[in-house]
Amino acid sequence: MSESIIDGTGKGYEAKVDSDNRVHTFSVIEPEDKAANKNGYNWSLPFTTTPTGAGDYFFYMANTGNNDLLITDIRIYCAAADRFTINKVTGTPSYAAGGTITPVSKNLGQLRTVTATIKYDTDTTGLTDGGKIYDIPTPVANTLVTLTTSANIIIPKGTAIAMKATTGTASLTCVVSIVEDA
Repeated sequence: MSESIIDGTGKGYEAKVDSDNRVHTFSVIEPEDKAANKNGYNWSLPFTTTPTGAGDYFFYMANTGNNDLLITDIRIYCAAADRFTINKVTGTPSYAAGGTITPVSKNLGQLRTVTATIKYDTDTTGLTDGGKIYDIPTPVANTLVTLTTSANIIIPKGTAIAMKATTGTASLTCVVSIVEDA
């Protein structure tokens, strides 16, 4: 008696299996962030700020929702050479001067919102550094630098990250791209 894999439609189609016991299938592969974007779970977080000094946190994001948030890439344009770090943080942030970042959906046909506290600032205090995740060097002034990571930075519910400047005092424009793992 031979065994076969029959489809679930009730039409009796059998799957093709080759001599190495591999099932032949057809699939379409796309990046995870593109698939998430089709359903409106992909945002840009644009902001401009000037950290007031060395070691100042200028970006804070805490996941207050139920699903993981993933940072897929970060673009920074800085008026001076500097080095930025992304850190895991805990504590209660206190903001000097800045504001709330309004996420911009990358799917113009979707109006989903992300559940998170997302702020830019000049010198956020009250945070405890839980470890450096990435360095982002900007070795040349007025040059766009991009951090892209296929592993993403995964921010589970109840956790937070912050970015800080090594030198500070220079104006920077930044866009952080995030995906909700829905």
